[in-house]
Amino acid sequence: MSLETTRQCPTCGRPDTELRDFCEGCGEYLRWDATAEHPPRREPPTMEQPPRREPPTVEQPPVVRAVAPVLLLLDSDTASVAAGGAGTLRGLIRNQSGVVDNYDFRVAGLPDGWAAPPPTAYLLPFGSAEGHEQPFELALAPPRAPEAAARPWPFTLEAVSRSTGRVAARVDATLIVEPYEQLTARSHPQRRRGRTGKTYAVEVANDGNAPATVRLSATDTDDACDVRIDPPALQIDAGAVATARVRVAPRRALWWGRPVEHRVDVEAPVPQVLAFRQLPWIPWWVPAGILMLIALAIALLALRGDPIDVPEVRGQTVEGAQQVLVDAGLKSTPRVQEQVVADPRAVGRVVAQNPDAGSEIDADGAVILQTGVANQVVGVPDVRGATLEQAQQVLTARGLMLGVIEPGDAPRDARVDFQNPAAGGEARVGSPVNVILAVEDEPEATATPTPTATPTAEPVATATATPQP
Repeated sequence: MSLETTRQCPTCGRPDTELRDFCEGCGEYLRWDATAEHPPRREPPTMEQPPRREPPTVEQPPVVRAVAPVLLLLDSDTASVAAGGAGTLRGLIRNQSGVVDNYDFRVAGLPDGWAAPPPTAYLLPFGSAEGHEQPFELALAPPRAPEAAARPWPFTLEAVSRSTGRVAARVDATLIVEPYEQLTARSHPQRRRGRTGKTYAVEVANDGNAPATVRLSATDTDDACDVRIDPPALQIDAGAVATARVRVAPRRALWWGRPVEHRVDVEAPVPQVLAFRQLPWIPWWVPAGILMLIALAIALLALRGDPIDVPEVRGQTVEGAQQVLVDAGLKSTPRVQEQVVADPRAVGRVVAQNPDAGSEIDADGAVILQTGVANQVVGVPDVRGATLEQAQQVLTARGLMLGVIEPGDAPRDARVDFQNPAAGGEARVGSPVNVILAVEDEPEATATPTPTATPTAEPVATATATPQP
């Protein structure tokens, strides 16, 4: 029977490199003939098992943890502060290094202006009698604004070494901003008018730092209108604005009369007063206005004189045409317009009239006369103070004509008080010069007082002193 140089225990699988008779692990006999098909299993002889060898224990060196150069502690890692208020976190900073160093504080994680870092800490090395640690206070002041939302705000307080410029220690803390409520409201417009109803807008602004639920209600003081709010409740986030629509509709139509004003009170964070002016379908003044128009038309018809036929005045001078119109019954002064003509025979004469001859016109109506003028300019003389005949002679000498005379029924010996165009100006040849005559008012008859006898005073003798010689 041959032996192998390396065997393996068939029971426990432990390798046998020293060709032992029994397995050191389980005591199985190992020297069976390798060619036997069914080697008999024999129990190993009972013998005292040698003690099991344990691998030698290697003592590990104790773990030495590095000491932080700076120790930063807080009395509490949470501070609850009202928005717009102030709070503090107290703590201690300790220099655990062996060198003198200065440490600046800074806050990370909070908006600017919310925290006031403590002043710089000047610390001696650890182990000094005193001066290696220093207490501090961190001031916290969140603003009273919607941006300071009511929630926890985590942040970190850091101590920065001035010697190295690095963060030497840090500690985490939390600022809890307390909620506050501040709601405002406004309506636009506040006054509306109509016949069937109008809609108003009520805006509610949440200037607080927490979401708010606002419920609105409205009542008509006279209980004459139906009021509906959509929506009746508003969910408003912090810093947001929500709008509700208020519909006011009168229950009865106002067919005729004066407007009626309804007042609606809206219950809101800031109470609102809405005014709805209900208009009638037929205003009160319409019937009165119709009656006044009828009366005015009757009065105009009564004052209107009998229509007259416009006479033919073309070819006449302006003065002659005015006289013809007055004789026909027209009371208004004619209007004169100038028109440049090429025919010298038409200069100074009426070349057109409006209305045309034969037309009917009221006695108070005006007739427009177009007089022909030449395309030549002359100076206007002064005819003030002259009679009509004298004025006509002066104007004719300059190539001008006597125009409209006011008043038309003035006597021929009346003198000119005003002229148009004025003296010294320029006018085209054939242009009419309108004049206003000075007419003296008739003197009113006054009662002649009856003379009364005046008593004559009797002479009184007076004594005079005679000088002595």
